[in-house]
Amino acid sequence: MPLRRLWAPVLLILVGLALPRAAGADSAKDASEFINEFGHRAITALTGPDISDEELVKRFRELFEEGFDVPYIAKSALGRFWPRATDEERAQYIPLFEDYVVEIYASQFRQYSGENFQATSTQPGPDNGVSVFSDVTQPDGPTTKLEWVVTMQGGTPKIRDVKIEGVSMITTYRDQFANEILQSNGKVAGLLEALRAKTAQLRSGDG
Repeated sequence: MPLRRLWAPVLLILVGLALPRAAGADSAKDASEFINEFGHRAITALTGPDISDEELVKRFRELFEEGFDVPYIAKSALGRFWPRATDEERAQYIPLFEDYVVEIYASQFRQYSGENFQATSTQPGPDNGVSVFSDVTQPDGPTTKLEWVVTMQGGTPKIRDVKIEGVSMITTYRDQFANEILQSNGKVAGLLEALRAKTAQLRSGDG
């Protein structure tokens, strides 16, 4: 399955995980409980057959904002071009990034086909974060390794990255966005226009 297809139902992959808890490690326990509970709510909210496309996008956005550190992911995806962006460009970019991601992936939840998931371990990470590792088994297909990077922010857990077979969601977007900017003579404004155009196409059903 292409990486984009796996990132599309990224919230659903959390479903049903009985994550191991590291004794005496509150951050690992908190990350595990967060992933488990958040996933159950995601599957309930996003996979009903009678949900309209508009409602699906709305629910996906709410879960994305709740469970993911969107400003951090957006800034990291811009990479070396973040310092080059003006304050106005940064203010426009983060909501454009969110709109783009939401429009790309919300409709992909229609393709959820009951993949089997099994957690394997947790591991401390940088910046007081925790990596939660899990396996995804496709029907009649191979097993895919996932890593969820979770940090605590004011006592609230947030997902900062998802790595599929070692490939980071942030890195994937960073490469894509860098290419857009370089094609626009190094101007961040070129990426902003590209995100607006692509998001509009997705909303119209042409993406």
